[in-house]
Amino acid sequence: MIPIRDDNPTSGRTHVTIALIVVNVAIFVFQITRDDQESMVWKYGYVPAQLTVGAEKFKEELSRQGRDVLVTDRLGRVRTNIFGQPIVVRQPLPVEAATALPAWINIFTCMFLHGGWMHLLGNMLYLWIFGNNVEDRLGPVLFFIFYIGTGLIGNLAHTVFQQSWAPLVGASGAISGVMGAYILLYPHTRILALVPLGWYWFTVKLPAWLFLGIYIVAQNLFPATFGRPDSVAYWAHIGGFAAGVALIYLFPLRPAARAQSVRAFHPDDADFEI
Repeated sequence: MIPIRDDNPTSGRTHVTIALIVVNVAIFVFQITRDDQESMVWKYGYVPAQLTVGAEKFKEELSRQGRDVLVTDRLGRVRTNIFGQPIVVRQPLPVEAATALPAWINIFTCMFLHGGWMHLLGNMLYLWIFGNNVEDRLGPVLFFIFYIGTGLIGNLAHTVFQQSWAPLVGASGAISGVMGAYILLYPHTRILALVPLGWYWFTVKLPAWLFLGIYIVAQNLFPATFGRPDSVAYWAHIGGFAAGVALIYLFPLRPAARAQSVRAFHPDDADFEI
């Protein structure tokens, strides 16, 4: 499901949420315009193994590893051998970039890198819809601390459960923390969401507890527990979400925005309502 908007007001402009979106987009644009994109990801992304095995052993092991790369021509077409099979060469990993910064710095900087446009836009959409209301309740300073803190806990959860040797990038852990806070603060707020079902797409209105429950259980807990390993950092999402649920009431909260300013949905806004 893709959230479109909620019917939740804010009492004013939420500057930190907007600033985080602007910074993430600006860094991503800078990232994709560089010739050394891979080195940048290894330098500022977070590799859990660097924390778990230590810097020296990490550098030694990474020096022995490599990655398979398809050989392409000038037009970007994959070259093949006489049997029609793709030609693959082994390339070394950028060890110097990967070890340039200590893990305790990378665990924070990785929150501001993304793996592609869809990764970035998806994260920023969730941050825009759910972050402004949580910031409204916490205030800008506490919201930023909460955002970074839940992102840190999410990255540590990824370290414990997935122990990956690949760079972790993305704000998903921190944004999941924001969603964990939102599900407690606004469980009955209505979310308008787009649901792709094969070739058929439809919209639905449903309460936040159901939308966010589906996000954490069906889209993260289930594949993390029963699915095959893939490139999605499920445990960073789960850890961040759990941190948001656990920590939100430890922070002093502002009063919620007045109910009469709610942006009420029109009955025709969605195809279905739950």
